[in-house]
Amino acid sequence: MERSNVLTFFRKSVWIFPALSLVTLVIGQICAKACAFIRGDILGLDLNIFGILFYSILLVLSVLHLKVYQGDVLMKLLALLTSVGMGAELILVKFQVQNDVYCPKCLISGFFLIVMFFVMAQYLRKWVVVLMVLLGAVFTSLTFSGSVIPSYADELSLPQFGNDKAPIEIVVYSDYLCPACRKADVEINADLRRLSNKAKILFVDVPIHQGSLEYSEVFLYAWFETGNNLETAIKIRELLFDAGKTKSGQAGLLGALQAKGIPYKADKERAKNIFRTLYNPLMNEDKIRATPTVVIVKGNDRKSYTGGKNILKALEDIISSGGMR
Repeated sequence: MERSNVLTFFRKSVWIFPALSLVTLVIGQICAKACAFIRGDILGLDLNIFGILFYSILLVLSVLHLKVYQGDVLMKLLALLTSVGMGAELILVKFQVQNDVYCPKCLISGFFLIVMFFVMAQYLRKWVVVLMVLLGAVFTSLTFSGSVIPSYADELSLPQFGNDKAPIEIVVYSDYLCPACRKADVEINADLRRLSNKAKILFVDVPIHQGSLEYSEVFLYAWFETGNNLETAIKIRELLFDAGKTKSGQAGLLGALQAKGIPYKADKERAKNIFRTLYNPLMNEDKIRATPTVVIVKGNDRKSYTGGKNILKALEDIISSGGMR
């Protein structure tokens, strides 16, 4: 076919592209556990649901143009929406590249959108197309919140301690190079020991200070070998906080573990996946801006406490009452 004939064919059959995107998203939703995917939302609406609604609108408009009204108005509206979608797609692809994990259903549905974009862009002036793409990119940058879950996420155990069936969850956010965290750590640990049967406990390392990411990795390296034993985890954390006083490098940290007889397995990629699947989503959810911070969760109630005094009071309240105030 000549180029003009190909474009004419695609314009008459433009409904194919949103239909294929919808099929891809539905299949991807069904097999989400068997492939990599993006977990996130736009304006609080699940990303996958948002995509299904968007492509459904494109499909309905395409069918209306084919069966009801053949004027250019619907085609220009489709071109506007597709251009906005193109901008959003660029941000989602950028997100995957930055996280180095790629979502097949997102990329395939995005491919169909890109083809539709080039077919429909002919109905608008170039400056309008550029403006709509930029609008979609800016809108998505401001409203999209998400994390990338690798295909083997279900196989990863998570560094959580205490009673995993308890109705209370305690999330401890700290930085090994944070003086305030180091100062409060001993007393916090004493309370956590008393709460080990009453709560599920998570330690989330927040790499605020330069170099603290190496400490977080070392904690995970030790956890890979020692498992979810609270006493061992506390011992490792105390060692890392102590090393933080002199800002020891990672080689020195691993040597300190070895000297204390604590086994470890240096697996940077696996540690990176813990940040992706657990730490980063939690830090985003709890909007962590300072350490030490403890978030106490009971049912749908999620309360945040920052600073040693506030944290210790909150933990003492649980110890004394068995609940959360």
